[in-house]
Amino acid sequence: MTKKILLIVGILVIIGIALFLIFGSKPQTEGGESRVGFSISDYFPFGRGGDDMGANSTTTTTNNNTASSTDGLSDGSVKQPIPRLRKISNEPVAGAVIFNVGTTSVVRFVEKGTGNVYETKSDSLNNERLTNTTIPKIIRAFWLPNGSGFLAQTLLPESEIIETNFVKLNKTKASSTSEILTPFDTTIGNLPTGVKEISIKPDSTKIFYYTLNGSYSNWFVSNPDGTGSSMVMTHPLTGWLPKWLPNNANTVMMQTKGSSQSIDFTYSFDVSSKTLKRIGSGVLGISANPNNDGSLSLISSGGPSPTLYLIENKTAITTKIALSTMAEKCVWLKEKSPTVYCAIPNQIPKGNYPDIWYKGLVSTEDFIEKIETTNDIFYNIANLTELSDQKIDVIDMSLSPDETHLIFRNKIDGYLWMLRIGE
Repeated sequence: MTKKILLIVGILVIIGIALFLIFGSKPQTEGGESRVGFSISDYFPFGRGGDDMGANSTTTTTNNNTASSTDGLSDGSVKQPIPRLRKISNEPVAGAVIFNVGTTSVVRFVEKGTGNVYETKSDSLNNERLTNTTIPKIIRAFWLPNGSGFLAQTLLPESEIIETNFVKLNKTKASSTSEILTPFDTTIGNLPTGVKEISIKPDSTKIFYYTLNGSYSNWFVSNPDGTGSSMVMTHPLTGWLPKWLPNNANTVMMQTKGSSQSIDFTYSFDVSSKTLKRIGSGVLGISANPNNDGSLSLISSGGPSPTLYLIENKTAITTKIALSTMAEKCVWLKEKSPTVYCAIPNQIPKGNYPDIWYKGLVSTEDFIEKIETTNDIFYNIANLTELSDQKIDVIDMSLSPDETHLIFRNKIDGYLWMLRIGE
């Protein structure tokens, strides 16, 4: 009799334990509440039952600030949200380029610390590493507009001498070995030591750069790898910011480097005829940003606060724009009407511009505006602080050829961001 009672008790205990394992433990809740324990269903040979479809199953919703991506999914049936504004680099970036493949915006960028190249796309959350080439401590990288390579500038150890190398991306050939290869390897070419500034022809075939020789600057045009170099001008001024115009193949716009302590100018330089012509009048602490054909320039003056103007370069007619920012924080659209996207500071810290901003003594917190310059009409495009929950001081802004995305670096930390313009 005692044995039967013990057997019945034992069976009841086993049933009780099984019921506890099945119903007494719950997984982590949606609200973040965590329960300690496990479920016996974890040990079923075909995984969990019910609504749990495995680790690759994700349910997401989209709103006005997100698009969708199918990254990491074998059947592409479940979409992940792509934020309208997103940080696309994990390290400070030396330079980046945006171009289009079909309707997709493609961004390539190079890290400052390692020289590694990465690529991301507007319809993807993934960053793909493209190269294994290590180029430590890059100061700046100037990308060819087609994304096929870049000019990397580094400082020689224990000196202020700038070394410039052209890094060409070459598609990696298929290998029969088990070695895992990156999509590209690189060919590196050396340019002259001491290159100060560089501008690249929009078709990626030529570059313009200058070096210093005593109290003079020597201007050169060459192939991107430095071959076929030809000196096109010697000039007594030594501080220049060149910009090769997209819609005028022979023209490089030249701006003297701006300071609140000097009157500065812009010039038009024809690389074919080797003629230099001043545009407009001098401006205190100038920052100049010409449109695609050089007929107009967005100009900001320095002083206690940067003031924005539109200048017709042929007639020197000047129109003040009722927003305060630096012209280099803007990018031109291809529309016939003169329209720009600009990063506008919420507040302008006090000081002498542009010097205190160039030196990093102040930083701004920007939002993006679309400006029809001739009509003084403004459209708010994005509040960067609200979208990122960070302070972003915009530099090096570029617009995708199809004008659907902007990329820019944050001057505060060097990280690269991508903004989808439309909704």
